[in-house]
Amino acid sequence: MDDAPPLGALNLKREHPPNLQSHYSSPWGTTAWRQDVPVSDRPHDLEAHSRWGLWTSRRLRKGHGPLDQGKYRALAPKHMVQALLRGKDVHRLEVRTAVAFIIGPLLFVIGSVLLMSKLGSGAALLAIGSVFFTAGGWFQLEQALLVTRGLLNRKQRWGWCGIWCALTQSIGTVLFNMETFSSWGLPALNGTPWLMLEVAPNILGSVLFVISAIFGLLEVGHGRLFVIQPHHLGWWVAVMNALGCLWFMQAAIAAIPVDLSIAAVLNPQVAIRATLLGALAFTAVGVLSLAECSEDEVKS
Repeated sequence: MDDAPPLGALNLKREHPPNLQSHYSSPWGTTAWRQDVPVSDRPHDLEAHSRWGLWTSRRLRKGHGPLDQGKYRALAPKHMVQALLRGKDVHRLEVRTAVAFIIGPLLFVIGSVLLMSKLGSGAALLAIGSVFFTAGGWFQLEQALLVTRGLLNRKQRWGWCGIWCALTQSIGTVLFNMETFSSWGLPALNGTPWLMLEVAPNILGSVLFVISAIFGLLEVGHGRLFVIQPHHLGWWVAVMNALGCLWFMQAAIAAIPVDLSIAAVLNPQVAIRATLLGALAFTAVGVLSLAECSEDEVKS
């Protein structure tokens, strides 16, 4: 699949999208489509001419071309490293998405360490990091919206798990913006305002992140939540993303109020440690996503 055409070559904004036929579907949505034209344009190569391109959901929204065999591009660990080290075009949406999901979590890591050590302004770094999370979430949603506008018809759009994965995570990042900026700008907040500006957005954002993680796992598993695909970069991204989401949820649970009048929470230390672990997992997501940008450029 080294010669897979980039998605941009399909002119996503054209009025008449190609007729993609559903290939893998489940009650949770479609996860792959067959292209309506053969992968090979060599008319005398009958075997190649009879194969059809397979657009998996993740490759479709990441801007990659169709597969001519298998459910994903299988890469050995050394090839994953090679993909990571290849030069990247920052004008590509998937590259900018990956970079945002590296910077944001790294700021969360540093901020969490500072909060645990009670040194410096960790809350400020969490707030700034949440902006990069939101930027990454928006870029990811923009990728998905480009697909719905250019490649999927109206009936297919909302039956696609990829759009739900991107949408729920994007909304979740906005809620984390609210929580982190309130915590930074209003450190003495308590009572109902604290509940509405920090506690509720944190819990709801974490729930949306977990929902997004579920859709991400179903996307790479083609309707199955638990699969093992160690040679699939997209699978590693989905798994690490799920771990990050679960740790963020643990942090939200540990931050459940026990006394509104003094903004006391269940276990503040566990909340900070879980945030740190989640941020480390999301940093790995960003790095793996950056490698995924070049997965078709390395020979396996």
